[in-house]
Amino acid sequence: MKKLVLLALLVPALALAIYDMDTFDVNHWRTPVHNDGRWGFDVTGPGQAGGTWPQPLHNCYVFGAGPWFGAIVDSALPETLCTHMYYQNSAGSEMSPTLCRYWRDGTEDSLDRIYRYPGDWPPPLSRFPMAPQVPRADMEMWCGFGDSLAENHVPPGRPLGIDVYQTVYGFSDSVAQDFFFLKYELANCSGDSLRQAYFGMMFDPDIGQHTDDMTGLIRDRLFQVGPDTIRVKDVGYAYDYDTIENPGSTWESGTPGIVAVMVLSTPESLGLTAFKKSLCDVEDTWTDARQYMNLAGYDYETGTYAPYDTVDTVPGDKVELFATGPYDIAPDSVLTFWYVVIASPCDLSELARRCKDATDIYEERLTGIEETPSAEARTPNGATIVRGVLNLQPAIYSPQSEIVLLDISGRKVMALRPGANDVRALAPGVYFVREAQAQDVRKVLATK
Repeated sequence: MKKLVLLALLVPALALAIYDMDTFDVNHWRTPVHNDGRWGFDVTGPGQAGGTWPQPLHNCYVFGAGPWFGAIVDSALPETLCTHMYYQNSAGSEMSPTLCRYWRDGTEDSLDRIYRYPGDWPPPLSRFPMAPQVPRADMEMWCGFGDSLAENHVPPGRPLGIDVYQTVYGFSDSVAQDFFFLKYELANCSGDSLRQAYFGMMFDPDIGQHTDDMTGLIRDRLFQVGPDTIRVKDVGYAYDYDTIENPGSTWESGTPGIVAVMVLSTPESLGLTAFKKSLCDVEDTWTDARQYMNLAGYDYETGTYAPYDTVDTVPGDKVELFATGPYDIAPDSVLTFWYVVIASPCDLSELARRCKDATDIYEERLTGIEETPSAEARTPNGATIVRGVLNLQPAIYSPQSEIVLLDISGRKVMALRPGANDVRALAPGVYFVREAQAQDVRKVLATK
């Protein structure tokens, strides 16, 4: 059993939130997903990994995972703060399932939970105007969470004022049976700029017995797989030291394989800017400052800039951090990050083939949702680019209905009317057009 320094099942008594967990299980993967940013961690399990592959075998591969976010904030003295959505020492999260604007209003609601397709779909636009409405995968899970609950933060850390909108995508066809996709939209709801910001995935693999795992990194490499030459970039992976696991509670049968995370897309095409590995610490010493240094690619003990940990020689209970940045994030703006989690037999050529399949599916089925919006082809979850004038078609919008423009935090920016609306004074960013009578919400992207 893996030892935790803190009890991860504790939930703050004053939390304005509905803590929820659902299970992704559309293909060979089975993993818990939480609406506080964690996935893989099974709160009902006896201290063992919750992310298993390949179903129907119960072979454990992921103990837990979730994003980290760090930034420099302006105060009397600038300081580095981090919010973690999975903490390797406690398996806890500093996020709350209530978005920042609702937390500030004290409006707890049973709607603050995970939505899943097929089934409980779509998320209600009345509370989540940023949520997708048209499913893109055979299984899709969506939730939002924020970091405003001060009690969730490990002192001396404190909230940064961010919301994260998380979508999980999975496909059931044979080519996609060994991976699933994670999309994170990070919204700056702090009211101020977040400078030198980094976003990352903390990944805690446990392949069967957790004490004999190894890590590796494919920064940029060509693989010859049959007749195909495959280029693989920004993939960190874990594997078993001796590829032997005895049957037990964490391993049903078979030869251990590889579990990997690939960074698919980041703002400004920065890609993976740091890959840091370490042992799960016995002592709980990961302060905000240390977390930020790891995200930024520094050795926290020596202060040396060493962004890519490519050498691993001793088996142990490992964690991996996949980071990208830095970014300067303006108030009310949103950044989008895409990852894919892949499992394969213990052969890098097999992993490379699955990386190619995952990239192809991402490009063919998942891009173009928000990233390539069109004014002519609006969809319920697609954005319309606006440059100076926002045209609302009279045939769609009733002149008797109240039409308003909301910012990313849900605040009313201006009243609108059918026809042309002058929006040249808007700061660049994401906004939402809401018709109160019809409860219709459309996303727009204001640019200069």
